[in-house]
Amino acid sequence: MRRVLLRLALPLIALLLLAAAVEGQSATLYVNRLLVAEPGDIRLADLVNTSGPIPGSAQETLARSIAVASDKVLYLPAALYVELLERAFGSGSIIVGSRTVVVPRGALPEGEAFIMDRLADFLDGQGLLGDGKIELAITHNQVRGTLPHEGNPVFQIQKTAKGTIEVRFTLAGTGGSSVTGRVALSAAGAGSVSGGGVKSGGPVRVFFRKGPITIEMAGTSLAAAAVGERVRVRVADGQRNFTGRVMEGNAMEGKVVEVDLP
Repeated sequence: MRRVLLRLALPLIALLLLAAAVEGQSATLYVNRLLVAEPGDIRLADLVNTSGPIPGSAQETLARSIAVASDKVLYLPAALYVELLERAFGSGSIIVGSRTVVVPRGALPEGEAFIMDRLADFLDGQGLLGDGKIELAITHNQVRGTLPHEGNPVFQIQKTAKGTIEVRFTLAGTGGSSVTGRVALSAAGAGSVSGGGVKSGGPVRVFFRKGPITIEMAGTSLAAAAVGERVRVRVADGQRNFTGRVMEGNAMEGKVVEVDLP
């Protein structure tokens, strides 16, 4: 019976997605590599710049909160919201860039914001970043002379503990100036989540909703996320990923992610 329902559900989802396709001219959207932000909500409009006029239907999407800035540096991959952009601007839109490093205003000297930007490139190249947001906490810092504001930082993974990675960085400037420090972060896919949150690779129940229609399917979370946060999921036997919001589940439902279809 379950296999029959699954075979029926997949074509229905495909029809719903086809009916929800957004028509209009394609747009080019540029993802900001580095964002200095005040504490509080980070909107999608803070993370991307658009070329040309913005469709009225996209204004609400750009006003949506994607994360909350605190006193820690945040790594926000575009995978968190790319599906939202495609719905708002059309599947033919071009998205340039893959992530944003969010630095709390006043938390770091300007030169270290530059280092955090380069650190994200290093961690991505090492395969240590996933599709979910990650907090970066500076655990040690030492500056000699004037803080260098340019150059090529050297990074080295110091140690890996359960769910935690520590990276040492060094940047040398002119006249003997330099900065060294350590940054701690949760290992991608191993970050802890509270209560009803989900873990990367963990099983979830995905509820697709379109008006009065609800379809439930088994799926897998592609990143760690807490209740109320957005996360990408893959449906069993499906070839496409979806982005939804983690909801409070119960013992019977397990981990729940809701995906609203336009």
